[in-house]
Amino acid sequence: MSATRLLVVDDEQDLLELLVRRLKRKGFDVDSAGTAEDALELVKKNEYDIGVYDIRLPQMDGIELLKETKKIQSDIEVLILTGHGTIDTAIEAMKMGAFDYITKPYNLSELELTIGKAAENKVLKEKNASMKKIIAQHNEFHIIGESANFKEVIEMTHRIADSNVPVLIEGESGTGKELFAKALHYWSMRADEPFVPVNSGALPEHLLESELFGHARGAFTGASQDKKGLVEAAKGGTLFLDELGEMPLALQVKLLRFMETGEFRRVGDVREHHVTVRVVAATNRDMEKEVAEGRFREDLYYRLNVVKLTIPPLRERKGDLPALIEYFIARTKDPSKQLSAEAFAALEQYGFPGNVRELSHLIERGVLLSKGSRIEADDLLLPKQHAVVPASKLCSLEEVEKIHIENALKQMNWNKTKAAEVLGISVRNLYRKIDQYGLKE
Repeated sequence: MSATRLLVVDDEQDLLELLVRRLKRKGFDVDSAGTAEDALELVKKNEYDIGVYDIRLPQMDGIELLKETKKIQSDIEVLILTGHGTIDTAIEAMKMGAFDYITKPYNLSELELTIGKAAENKVLKEKNASMKKIIAQHNEFHIIGESANFKEVIEMTHRIADSNVPVLIEGESGTGKELFAKALHYWSMRADEPFVPVNSGALPEHLLESELFGHARGAFTGASQDKKGLVEAAKGGTLFLDELGEMPLALQVKLLRFMETGEFRRVGDVREHHVTVRVVAATNRDMEKEVAEGRFREDLYYRLNVVKLTIPPLRERKGDLPALIEYFIARTKDPSKQLSAEAFAALEQYGFPGNVRELSHLIERGVLLSKGSRIEADDLLLPKQHAVVPASKLCSLEEVEKIHIENALKQMNWNKTKAAEVLGISVRNLYRKIDQYGLKE
């Protein structure tokens, strides 16, 4: 574990040097400054866990320094050093976000003890924020399936869960790629650390880098303070890069550097940051084709593709339908409803271009539209062109995809945002498909 990093600010040079030497001997990583102005320059360049500020400083005092520091590094813990005549002011500083105050002349052992408590408090805050996410994520985690090809993927996931190597998860939209990313996390020694998903297709390109790596105060309009990115939020855990094929080429370069070194810079920042995370990526694209056509970096692809998991589509694991249907009905507002034999037969004959996600939506629709205790085939409103057909009438996957996308666009009155949501793809990806298939409103 890296040493706690301190910034000590005092205009009494002899006292400052004494304090810095003592804290360094105790194992702290210490920087120092004699003025608030010099301290702020250090805060802009480096990341600190604890600040120890004298309340009486020339020009800008310790209280003002506290305010300015919090604007740049909001999660730093600050201790105020104060004389007897300024205790009331120090108490006000605590109301403004200081962790504690110590009166001069102080006992060095007491100061070290308070610094230790401040460091523990900072770690505890970070852990609490992580645990809230972890608890919520645990409650959403279910993998259902006994088909042979599906069980093979589950067994492989168990085998590689504790490894630190990157994993690339491939599969059509709606097959459950994020569920397997969660399995890699929660079945591993990282289970008590954060699982942080990043959807590469959900954000505009200019915001994606900031979301992933964070930004420094003043990096762009509206960036009023430093902001940690999702890479830092995943520290010690798993970073899940969903819709990997949507990532812009310029950002791919920075991701590759991060994966090779663990180092990155926030947008608009000169400081280097380092975190250790396990990277899991997912895509519904043919990544080798993306590489060949210059849309994805070959070096990044091979860095991510150390181990590959391929999730089978639902049409290749129809034996799991009963268990999945039972699970999805149980999650609806009317879990007592049952599927009729005719409705089940219709689902067995259906091609499921949207896979398990589509099945979930069909069951939800069936429960909503059914009038009695049974869900009939007509309640499912299955699109006829996606029923399973005899081999003599089979068409290519591209033709099936084209028809499905066109139907979704028509049903959503060509609202591309809603259609992309229904299809389980990004709006950018939908526009690409519209161009690819020459679809017109």
